[in-house]
Formats: sequence, C-alpha cells, structure tokens
Amino acid sequence: MPTLGAAIDFTGVTLPFSVNDLIGSGNALLGIVGTFVLLGLAFVLVPKLIALIRNSFSAAKGR
Repeated sequence: MPTLGAAIDFTGVTLPFSVNDLIGSGNALLGIVGTFVLLGLAFVLVPKLIALIRNSFSAAKGR
C-alpha cells in the first residue's frame, strides 16, 4: 500500500496535446461563451438604454 506523499513516476507518460493546442482550445471556448454573454447583456441593457434616451428627449421637450 503506497504511503501518503510517495513520489509517482511520470517518465513514461505523454500527453496527446501540446500547450499551444490547450491554449487555442481555451481561446476558442472563451470566444464562443463570450459571444453568448454579450448577447445576453444586450437583451438586458438595450431596453434600459432606449428608455434612458426617450426620457432625456421628453425631458428636453418639457423645458
């Protein structure tokens, strides 16, 4: 039974991807997720922005 803190030999282990592959995949994933986050923010913030612009024009008419 191995003891806690025992060293593990990783000399024969090879990864099927390189660091560049990992960074490229992460970047692509962030690009896809970021697009949906921005789309969701647009649905939340654009109506508020339109209301703000309409209120500012109606307040300017009342002067």
